[in-house]
Amino acid sequence: MAEDLSVMWDKASVPAAATAVVKRIEGFFASPYDDNGSLPGGTWTIGYGTIRDAAGDPITSATPPITESQAVTLLMRDMNGAAEDVRQRVQVPLLTREAASLISWTYNLGGTNLAKSTMLARINADMKGAVPDEMRKWINQEGKPLLGLLRRRWAEAAIFVGLAPDNACVRAWKEIESLHDWPSF
Repeated sequence: MAEDLSVMWDKASVPAAATAVVKRIEGFFASPYDDNGSLPGGTWTIGYGTIRDAAGDPITSATPPITESQAVTLLMRDMNGAAEDVRQRVQVPLLTREAASLISWTYNLGGTNLAKSTMLARINADMKGAVPDEMRKWINQEGKPLLGLLRRRWAEAAIFVGLAPDNACVRAWKEIESLHDWPSF
């Protein structure tokens, strides 16, 4: 049975849609990789974009490979952390789809960025219509806009406004070909 994303978020849970989006966007990697490729400033990750191993130590190039089952365990640990950041900072009720979107965003960018974002201020002022434009602002890595981050932010914004997660991810990678693209939802 599909998750109903149009109901109020049960704050005790991580919406399945959030986890599905992160898994789809991040992809599974058994061995550590630098998520910035050949550019400086990258972060070593493993599994589904996890930056800390099971012991809580940062991922490095020397971190041993993991299984997909181990990656899911790490992902759920980190998704629970992102959900807790959203629970602590968002002061208005959220629909499940809105929470899924914000948890994915927070998984990628962290609770500190959520706390200082204008997006959070807009949400807490009950100005949820501003969220897609605020998400679009978070596409830079080391000061440079990245197409992959633009696609991710569009998918998260699309989910926030009501697109099904799978559809949002497919459309983001199909319809966004340059940093100037931002299709209507």
